[in-house]
Amino acid sequence: MAKTYSTACFVSSDQGEHLLQEITGKIVPGTPFIPESSANIVIAGGFPTLSPDTSFFLSPTLQLNADLTELSEESVGILAGAELRRLQRLSVQSYQIDVDPRVCVVSKDAEKIDAFMDNYGGVLNIEPVLLGQSHPEHPLVTELEFESTSPHLTLRLRKRAPLNSGKCTYCGLCGKICPESCISAQLYFDYSRCTWCKECEKVCPVGAIDIYGIEEITLQVPAVILLGEVNVELPDDRRAIFRDDQLQEFFKTIYSAEIQEVVCHNNSICQYSSRLDTGCGRCVDRCPHGALSKGGGGIMIDHFACRECGACMAICPTGAMQNGNFSDEPLLAYLKETSAIIQGKNLVIGEENQLHSLWWQYSGENFENMFFLEYSSPASLSFAHFLLFLAAGAQRVILLTDNQPKGAPERLRQANLTNNLVSAQFGYQFVIEKSSKEMADSADLQVSGSVPSVPELPAYRNRRAMVSEIIGQLVSASGVSPAADQLEGEFVALNCDADNCTHCLACLNECKVEALQADQQTLSLTYAAGNCVGCGACVNICPENVLAIRKDINLNEEYFTREVLTQADAVHCKGCGKVFGTRKSLDRVMAILSAREEVDTEHFEYCETCRVVRLFATEGS
Repeated sequence: MAKTYSTACFVSSDQGEHLLQEITGKIVPGTPFIPESSANIVIAGGFPTLSPDTSFFLSPTLQLNADLTELSEESVGILAGAELRRLQRLSVQSYQIDVDPRVCVVSKDAEKIDAFMDNYGGVLNIEPVLLGQSHPEHPLVTELEFESTSPHLTLRLRKRAPLNSGKCTYCGLCGKICPESCISAQLYFDYSRCTWCKECEKVCPVGAIDIYGIEEITLQVPAVILLGEVNVELPDDRRAIFRDDQLQEFFKTIYSAEIQEVVCHNNSICQYSSRLDTGCGRCVDRCPHGALSKGGGGIMIDHFACRECGACMAICPTGAMQNGNFSDEPLLAYLKETSAIIQGKNLVIGEENQLHSLWWQYSGENFENMFFLEYSSPASLSFAHFLLFLAAGAQRVILLTDNQPKGAPERLRQANLTNNLVSAQFGYQFVIEKSSKEMADSADLQVSGSVPSVPELPAYRNRRAMVSEIIGQLVSASGVSPAADQLEGEFVALNCDADNCTHCLACLNECKVEALQADQQTLSLTYAAGNCVGCGACVNICPENVLAIRKDINLNEEYFTREVLTQADAVHCKGCGKVFGTRKSLDRVMAILSAREEVDTEHFEYCETCRVVRLFATEGS
């Protein structure tokens, strides 16, 4: 018999208000949760995978905090509202990938290809490629190249094509005259016997034969199977290439799948420049599944190859790579709503299945000083996220490790960055990993003494700007500067040779996080080192080579304050007095033009408006 189940929920009134109530129903795993009352529920505590297709939102976060903590009714209401708004903002795209039975089979042995086609021809759509051997039913391929173009493989091949079937009249003269009987009634040219005498070419009345004819073909297929020894150069990405002893692995890939684009990319704050192929590429370098690549449109995601391990999202310094289930802007809004509840508590973070298991095991118990938060793919949490939790008032963060190995490499690195910073400021480890049992049995979770003073939550900007603001507040309040080496090179600074800078401002075009900015009033180039991710795009684009990155820095209060890198002398129009450029840029133009006798360089000492007026006046006179 199903257990009666009570949970907190929001009910929508006739006036459209949300009222907090407790509802009762029965749980039957794998079926929707149906409450005993017919109230107009909009959100309730629960687990979506336990009760799929329920007609209202189910929140594991609401369930655990209402059941396993001592939250007041007012706090539960605040949490229910924050969870409702979070779930309403979800915009993860999902779609179905159907079975694609196409496969290219490559071999030097025609018998192997024939046997494969006999066995699997009814299941697969097979494109045969025979290398270096004549066969009546398979084209003779002389050259073959592979290229990985996810989600397909691209094959470029050259095959023998001696006959133009569009011209051929099937007169039979070629077959009759061939001294080696190389040409069959099916117009198959057997190159294993051909002596290249070209008699067939000469006799053809319509010029349909070119014994050296080659046809170039491009194939795109989801997979390739190599039968026997095939000596061709393979691409670096060989996930879709199988040998004949790997057929079981190949058939595992032939299935329909639902793709959810959990990993999202925001090109507007990505510090990889596709135009120059320079800048940040941390996400591509860190992805263990080959799901990310650089292209003309920026960073590209192969969602079919993506395993949502979180490494790319955790390492991204700007927030360009996001977890679509809980991206940075909604998370910040959520923390601002719930910070009064989180204040001074241990923030326990886990995936739905982890929180479900914890709730199942410890139902009826009470966890003091805890706040439970459901977060899909905690491995995607970054240094910036942990600092936001700190600024929201969390005493510490506990990452649940149930059903997964401890110490995911990138998550561990991000946790270490945070712990090094918090340890320098407050003397304790802020992010720890524990199983549910370890958490329940721990007696050392309380931070000794009073809860440390923490900065306020920042306004939403790119990830690095928020990190800079939080650390800047910590350093300013405590006077303690963390050692740069403790933060593993995350922070750098930019040097500028001001004497040789022409203030062309090309560097601004590639700085999407606004570490570099121009002040039009003072004609100065300013720099916020704390916002800089050290991608080097500005250094690479600078035409004068006056910019350089340095790592010997001091993370003091001044580091997190915007400074003037270089300031230009203004050039005033001789006509109207308006500022229209800088002295260095004008001098450079004048130096180039002065070598040309036909150019009146005096025109360039006027602004664009006065210059046109002056040119017309000169022509009129």
